[in-house]
Amino acid sequence: MCEDDLVNERFKAKDKKKALNKHHHVLVAKIKGRSREEILKEKPEKERFFVGCRIEKMHEKFEEAKYYGRYDKKRDCYINKNGDPVVHRKEVVFDDVLAVIPLSSEYYSNVKDKTYLKKLDKIIRDVMTASLKKMDEERMKNNVEELVDDLKKNVEKENEEAMLKS
Repeated sequence: MCEDDLVNERFKAKDKKKALNKHHHVLVAKIKGRSREEILKEKPEKERFFVGCRIEKMHEKFEEAKYYGRYDKKRDCYINKNGDPVVHRKEVVFDDVLAVIPLSSEYYSNVKDKTYLKKLDKIIRDVMTASLKKMDEERMKNNVEELVDDLKKNVEKENEEAMLKS
């Protein structure tokens, strides 16, 4: 069943475009109430192909950044010419990206809004680079643990020095 028919069934609307625009917030709320598996099953081949293309574009930018040596030591990753992090296709989780890709009807109803495209690109890029965020969190956690260990060692040394002076 295509998504236009679903809209027509849900709202008994004669004009499907009006139903999409008018009840967009209701549709989004219903989508958010569903499980991830239901959302992924509903995605047609077109969206799956789009995800594959986006992953390939990210991989091309990764290879380009690797070739030109654009490595950010601070973030511990390669970056594209705009300064955005890029990752290898192995690090991208296909289903995570597919879950955030909107259905065609939602995309084309919002594409007129220029900020929508920028927000969508940022969301997709964030999902694709989620592995970097996990690595950053782990690195920060390790850094905090190392700092705590260093502080404990310093306190122990000071306590020993204070004992020797006494």
